[in-house]
Amino acid sequence: MRLSFWKICLICSPVVATTEVVKLQASAHLPVGASKPVEHAFASFSFPVHFFADFAGNKSHPNRFSQDVVRLLHEKTGAWPHIRVGGTSGDRAIYNASQTQSIILSEELDNGIPLEVYLGPTWFEGFETFPTPWTFGVNLANNKSNALDNALAEAEAALKHIKGNLVAFEIGNEPDLYPGSVRPLNFTEADYVREWRYFADAISQRVMKGNKYGLDWWKIFQALTFVDGWSVSKAFDEYGIDSTGHVKLVSQHQYAAGNADWVRLGRSFMNHTAIAANLTQYIPAMEALQAYDPQIPFLLGETNSDYVNLNMAGVEGVFGSSLWLVDYLLFGMSLNITRFNLIQGTTFGYTAWVPVQYNGQDPKVKPPLYGQLVVADVIGHHRTVQVKSLDLGRDNLSAYAIYESDILAKYVVVNLDEWNSTTVYPRPSQQISLDVPGYVNTAEAKRLTGPGASADTGISWGGLSWNYTDGRLARSGSDRCDILRVSHGRLAVELPSSEAVVVEFHHQ
Repeated sequence: MRLSFWKICLICSPVVATTEVVKLQASAHLPVGASKPVEHAFASFSFPVHFFADFAGNKSHPNRFSQDVVRLLHEKTGAWPHIRVGGTSGDRAIYNASQTQSIILSEELDNGIPLEVYLGPTWFEGFETFPTPWTFGVNLANNKSNALDNALAEAEAALKHIKGNLVAFEIGNEPDLYPGSVRPLNFTEADYVREWRYFADAISQRVMKGNKYGLDWWKIFQALTFVDGWSVSKAFDEYGIDSTGHVKLVSQHQYAAGNADWVRLGRSFMNHTAIAANLTQYIPAMEALQAYDPQIPFLLGETNSDYVNLNMAGVEGVFGSSLWLVDYLLFGMSLNITRFNLIQGTTFGYTAWVPVQYNGQDPKVKPPLYGQLVVADVIGHHRTVQVKSLDLGRDNLSAYAIYESDILAKYVVVNLDEWNSTTVYPRPSQQISLDVPGYVNTAEAKRLTGPGASADTGISWGGLSWNYTDGRLARSGSDRCDILRVSHGRLAVELPSSEAVVVEFHHQ
């Protein structure tokens, strides 16, 4: 980071409640129903193939701005974010070993995704610009006679540059959407499983076997990538996707909404009930996978706010979506989803940062990055972090208890009540009373703040802001917190609408 900063903590007296007080209580020690230990790289990334070069660059010209973003998350958690490269454009990619250009894209687009993608050897240099764990998706949608050869060539080129940082290969993207598009209407989940196993056998035998990086050459695949309609349970129990032992991880794709007329910031995103419904739908799939093999992680390998990617100004990529992301990620942790790979895109409204010049504007940080930074700080460096969602029964308020080595260490509260600078009434506040264990005498409160839910500037986390300056990620402001005093075993916090707070305990 390029700019120096300092830390200011304000000592706060207990807040006098002017409205009904919400009382939060969590066990001092890890309760039944808390999550398993959270992966420190929980909030990771997914880059579409057609935008990968924008985010990564190449060996001679790496994207320093993106490198700084990834490094910042590493600094906060001690873990490098996992990066998955694939998506719909990956399932349209054709590799040409003699192509001199890094990537050639057709002008025809589908939701901001080119219909044709051609990769040259230099495109794969992007994998050498981050020291991160990687997952790479090869093309399964290709229905030409040389489809397998193309997939093998892609896998071989990727391995050459990823080397020992390869976590997994994916084979295809959202195959439950194949019927009637790249496969006949009668293409079934059983058909997909047969094709997947055929490709997995070939990649293991012809690309991974004998690799010099010490990687498992057989159990090296992230399977399924379903978005809607097909069953995790059937893929394993009826159709035998893992009958030959290839599956290392299972990924599903999740988007909160599209751009239908009914989609609104407060109704669809800044709404804890909607967030919970979007994520609890995966409980049966996780239970089925747990029953099959508890050692196979379940993750959302491609996820973000909307599946249309475009034309949702005022709903995505605004401060309210930062608050949505905090709640979305923490609730996912509480359900024991292993990891979220948040998809990014140069032109996508929900992207956390724009890595290159676009539409005549410089690269920039966008509001969703702040949600990810908050969650990274909630996880921090502690070896064992676990999460318990505190059910408040409200759409516009959510809360979480964070445990470190089985001891209550933090509360996170998100006020999802939508308020904007143009709202006709003053910004309301919710009074919060936190029950604290006897070993706590003070606490430090850091806030995620912005001028309103629909704002896209003026955002800060703990008093700090980040943006693009001279090719790098720069921060400004001063690290700011409130020091809260315990009174009669409780801490009082005032939380304005469209704001979040993390309260971290100081132990005696």
